[in-house]
Amino acid sequence: MRIQKSSSLHTHLDYKLKSHFLSLCTLPENEQPTHSVKILSMSSPKKKHNRRKSLRDLFDLEIPRVVIPSPNTRPNITNNHAPTPPLHHIKRLAEKSETLSMTIRADDVYLQYSSDDNPKKLFEKASNWLLAIQENSAENDHADTILKETHEAIIRAIFGSNMIERAGLGWDITVHLCRKIFSGEDVTDIPERTPEYESELLEMYRKEGNLKDMPAQYVLRGRREIIQHARAFQYLIHTFVVLREDLTEEIIKETHRILTKGIPIVQEGMDDVAPEKYGGIYRDVAVGAGSTMFTVPQFVPRKMKEFCEKLKEDISLAETRGFIDPFSIASKYSLEFVQIHPFQDGNGRTCRMILNAILCRYAGIIVPIGEQGEERSEYIAIKRNASENMDGHGPYALFVLTRAVTRLRELKKKMAGKGRRK
Repeated sequence: MRIQKSSSLHTHLDYKLKSHFLSLCTLPENEQPTHSVKILSMSSPKKKHNRRKSLRDLFDLEIPRVVIPSPNTRPNITNNHAPTPPLHHIKRLAEKSETLSMTIRADDVYLQYSSDDNPKKLFEKASNWLLAIQENSAENDHADTILKETHEAIIRAIFGSNMIERAGLGWDITVHLCRKIFSGEDVTDIPERTPEYESELLEMYRKEGNLKDMPAQYVLRGRREIIQHARAFQYLIHTFVVLREDLTEEIIKETHRILTKGIPIVQEGMDDVAPEKYGGIYRDVAVGAGSTMFTVPQFVPRKMKEFCEKLKEDISLAETRGFIDPFSIASKYSLEFVQIHPFQDGNGRTCRMILNAILCRYAGIIVPIGEQGEERSEYIAIKRNASENMDGHGPYALFVLTRAVTRLRELKKKMAGKGRRK
């Protein structure tokens, strides 16, 4: 395990997915991604603010090449019997895995959008923080810190992503529900008009007092949006990062199906769309945002096929060359996905899960976006400009790199015992 810094702006990173991180990203043995769950009664909330818009490792820092089952033995993720590999099996895969060394090297996309050396300085900072973290990560207490902070970063990413979409609920409830899910607790749906139903509502009211003035269906919908977002995030990290599957259309569809399970599309003046009618299903209606119209429905399947093929080609090329810019490639494909807008709803949250899955696999970090209002506004403006003006992914890559540096600095401080613990 080592990082070697060269005289140019690269850092040689050896990442190894340790059992702690694998346990975080591994789905519980008894949880099936496509398991049918009886949902809370969710009659559609009628308030205007309930509408959902269509727009928006531990690492010992060494990417393992995990042996993937052959296509003939690989489970079908789209059926109702897709088994989650047992945790001990995942650990053995990691322990026996062939190591793939990659160099992180900045591409030139940032320079196209900046007249100063800021992108170069940011990339140097990212390299320095990654080096410092790796040098200290072998110690057990530091490994535990990295685990805890990675766990919390995922929760922050879920919260911020929901805030962008005006989905979910407040911070305290998001933390409460996500921690339950990630620790393997059974967060099930509760039938209405039962003691458990009333108890859960009271618990959420205690954590977020202003919810008392909201209809119960609004609160329960927000709870469901958090739970499904966490489950979808966990599934994507497990499949793409831990198992190192290619990011296929099937995996994207399953991620989206989990994200939207039990959550109808509610738009004023229109009939509700049941989750089974749009979750994991390419849209057959035209959608747009402002003056931008996304890919027309009949071309979505072809565009998504090209999207997955191009990502696989770019990753294969990076592995052949031995270097990658994870911030650029994650930004590029996150942006391309949202410009296709393949689903009727949930595209923004899915694109940010794709962003973080790529960052997690190739940089070992999770970058939360959207926690603060100013950041949300900047993010939305960048995405809008990219769609309307065909600006490319340079500005978005710089935005992600900037927040990755902040995230790495926070992690280093926590490892040094300087960070505020919650």
